[in-house]
Amino acid sequence: MAIEKMALVNIIGRFEDLDETLMRCCDSGCFHIEPAFKNEANSTVRLLNEKNPFGVPLKEFASLASEMDIKLTEAPGTRFKGWTAEQFCELSDNIDGEIEEKSKEKQRLAKEVSELEGAVLQVDHLRGMNNDFSKIFACKHTACRVGRMPADNLAKLQYYDQTFFFVPFETTKDFCWGMYFCAEGDKELIDSIFRSMFFERIRIPDYVTGNTDEALKKLESQIKEKKAQIEALDKEISQLAKKHDQTVLEAYTALKKRYDIFELRRKVGAVKEKFYIKGFVPKKNADKFSEGFKDMDEVEVVLLPADADANITPPTVLKNGWFTRPFGMLVEMYGLPKYNGFNPTAFVAITYTILFGIMFGDLGQGFLLFLLGFLISKKINKPAGGMVTRCGLSSMVFGTLYGSVFGFEELLDPVFENFGVDFLPLKIFKQSTFILLTAVGIGIFLILVSMLINIGIGFKEKNYEKAIFGCNGIAGLVFYASVCVGVVCTMMLKIEVMSLPFKIFLIVIPLICIFCRVPFSIAMKYKKWRLSEDEEDMTIGGFIVENFFEMFEFLLSYVSNTMSFLRVGGFVLSHAGMMMVVMTLMDMTASAGKPVTLIIGNLFVMAMEGMIVAIQIIRLEFYEIFSRFYESDGKAFEPMSVSFDTEVNV
Repeated sequence: MAIEKMALVNIIGRFEDLDETLMRCCDSGCFHIEPAFKNEANSTVRLLNEKNPFGVPLKEFASLASEMDIKLTEAPGTRFKGWTAEQFCELSDNIDGEIEEKSKEKQRLAKEVSELEGAVLQVDHLRGMNNDFSKIFACKHTACRVGRMPADNLAKLQYYDQTFFFVPFETTKDFCWGMYFCAEGDKELIDSIFRSMFFERIRIPDYVTGNTDEALKKLESQIKEKKAQIEALDKEISQLAKKHDQTVLEAYTALKKRYDIFELRRKVGAVKEKFYIKGFVPKKNADKFSEGFKDMDEVEVVLLPADADANITPPTVLKNGWFTRPFGMLVEMYGLPKYNGFNPTAFVAITYTILFGIMFGDLGQGFLLFLLGFLISKKINKPAGGMVTRCGLSSMVFGTLYGSVFGFEELLDPVFENFGVDFLPLKIFKQSTFILLTAVGIGIFLILVSMLINIGIGFKEKNYEKAIFGCNGIAGLVFYASVCVGVVCTMMLKIEVMSLPFKIFLIVIPLICIFCRVPFSIAMKYKKWRLSEDEEDMTIGGFIVENFFEMFEFLLSYVSNTMSFLRVGGFVLSHAGMMMVVMTLMDMTASAGKPVTLIIGNLFVMAMEGMIVAIQIIRLEFYEIFSRFYESDGKAFEPMSVSFDTEVNV
């Protein structure tokens, strides 16, 4: 798999054609715009930085849609093509004028309903009072207060020898609602007493008259009447919405497109009376893109190689096949490679799929994963579903090799016997040592392949330190492979290969190359020995100490990265162990409950271990494999487009 080839596009034209040019770039769906100038040489060269005139009408139409309960979506139509911001504002004012009066009336009624409902809550607690509110509050020589206080404080009133009396109406666990009376001249003293007992005064509105029952009936009647008026206004506003909904949607669509395109002017350059646009298109779309401007005589489109401008880095588009395409999301999660770099998606797709099958091998569970991935790709997320389907197929393949079907380890034994295959299926617990050693062997193989990829990338970039002398270059490859061969031959095959020449040429010399990788690579590049700027001030002792600790880190990483692949074998054993627990629980369950135990156990293992295995393989990919060759310093390809949302910053 490779990276999509790009073409650099320069567009020059008159300012009268700027908006139409940007519109066509956006409609092409394949133009990635870049700032026209990064280093302005003189005052005649500048980037446009104008205030967007379409922001205000865009917000007005979004507000109109909210008032009329219209869901904003993209609507096709051309009747607003070429409209100015002033024309859109005028249209918005005309539509708003029809609903403004009704909206204000609705807001006024809603406020009154809220006040009336608040009054109902207050009066409802005073049901014990049968006198007319207006008569009580009209007393000249007596002051009265209505409210509530904590129920615990009700008993404390008997300790006050003052000229007041309290009438409770309703008492709950927490509060007591009531009214106290006192002489007009004593009200300040009595008010302070009740405030000390946390009395909260309730002010009865002036429009509440009669006793509590009469007041509640009047309030409820008024609430009902006003709600009916609100419903009538809603119907009228709804009719207006039906009348104007298509106009609002088409105007909003046209405005949003004009707004987003005008925002792109910030990347457009101005040179005297001409505009200058710079960007990238995929090379396969370059000719079609250029043809889209043939009818614009004053607009010139120039296609150049992607690396024609040293000040601009071409964006990266991963070019993947059917099988590898879903795994591009993992690569993008780590970071995109730079343009003309190495696309590792195919490597990730193959290794991830195989490792998942090894670690989660079960024919039945793999089939369920395959079905689940198919549903996810159709209903939720296509790349994620594609990954799950491929992992499910791999799980089915390795589950067949293990002879495991929903945890039944002997179910496929007769099948292999009929075919005369006596070394299959693999009995995991009987061959645990073989599985763990195989896992380490897989790790060694993947690390060596990663080093080979790094060497190829290094030579392509003419980076000799990376390709030859680095810990993941030729020196590191020879050292790591030699140590692995020496350990396997000596400890497992009982073959003595660690002779003195073997140690000197395949272990010691590669270590020296890694230790002196910087000066060696400089000498190879410039054909003579010279120090880099960072090393000119470094002493010999400092150089030795620094590289000694780096060498120690490299050697430690070789060991830790290799041993990290033991988790592959560990999860094979873990999966088999968890299914053994499920089978044991099923045997302990009554006959009627066996199917339920089997189903729940399999679903639990699939959910928990499947997720853990997926995460652990991502860790292996990112830390043990990617770290050896991958540089995620690429720039994403972002073609010009319009986002039809309501978030507008003016």
